[in-house]
Amino acid sequence: MKNKKFKNVVKVISVVIIIIGILIIKSGYEYKENIVPVYNYSAQKDSNYEVLLNPNTFYESQNLPQGLYYASKSIKSFMINMIYDFKADKKAQIEYNYNITANLIGNVNDNNNQSKEIWNRNFVLSEKNDVQETDIIYVDEGINIDYEYYNELVNSYEETYDIKIDAILKVRFNISYNISNLESGIDIDNIEDYIELDIPITNTVTGVTENYEHLTSKNIMPSIQKENIKIIFYIIGAVLIISGIVMIIMMKNKKSPEEKYNYNIAHILKYYGDLIVTVINKPNLDGLKVLNINNLKDLVDVAEQNQNNIIHYEVIENTESDFYVIVNEYVYVYRVKSEKLK
Repeated sequence: MKNKKFKNVVKVISVVIIIIGILIIKSGYEYKENIVPVYNYSAQKDSNYEVLLNPNTFYESQNLPQGLYYASKSIKSFMINMIYDFKADKKAQIEYNYNITANLIGNVNDNNNQSKEIWNRNFVLSEKNDVQETDIIYVDEGINIDYEYYNELVNSYEETYDIKIDAILKVRFNISYNISNLESGIDIDNIEDYIELDIPITNTVTGVTENYEHLTSKNIMPSIQKENIKIIFYIIGAVLIISGIVMIIMMKNKKSPEEKYNYNIAHILKYYGDLIVTVINKPNLDGLKVLNINNLKDLVDVAEQNQNNIIHYEVIENTESDFYVIVNEYVYVYRVKSEKLK
């Protein structure tokens, strides 16, 4: 009875520990949700262009607007503007540099009809570095892409190596910056962003495809020391939950001496019930030679070999039992006792 009460108390304590662990994890999650960013920034990105044509009698104007398909041989150049509009919620020391590059890539199809790069040439068209105490960076950079030059370069490559290639010119605005503000605890290095336009280099038709997201934004959270508080919440909560579950399992598997004794007796009666006769009076063993046996299987063998029953008598209720096999002037005895008597 005392053991059962103890188990119940431990189970209650275990459930309380698990509930506390869940509440701590919930608090950690809420702490994370309530953390206020120390710095917010966004960058709006855009690009526009117009096409300058070679002298011809087919078009009314020598300039064509963006968003169309163009006869490749009619194009002299693309006039492209890259616009990068960075805004933050507070001023900081921003060291940034940017460049505009043109990357000419030639591809061929392999034996499996997979496109593979065979040629790559990079051109740096413009670059700039600056450091400012600011919350705004605005870049509106224009660049002239000489389409005729790149087309001739591709044709020359094909003629030189007798290879037909699929060529594309990737015009890219690349920017990277470091942000620091000691007062706000901001120290961010190597943020990178870009604007990219793809222009196929062909002898038929071409166009311009945007290959970038128009908006980049980010919230900078507090330093790692404050951020790690939520992790501590999670660890403590998880440890408590696991501990509570382990305690419940241990109590479930932990048996009192009385429970173990009754389990052993029930097991014996279940598996050897056809041999065992249970009596309520202690057998009279006067005049018999007593042979104690330490192994139940040996007692079963004696009963089966002599075609006798095993007599079961409970000496002390829920505590001690004797199993007998009487053969002539001998009595073989196997005793089962509760651990508390051992």
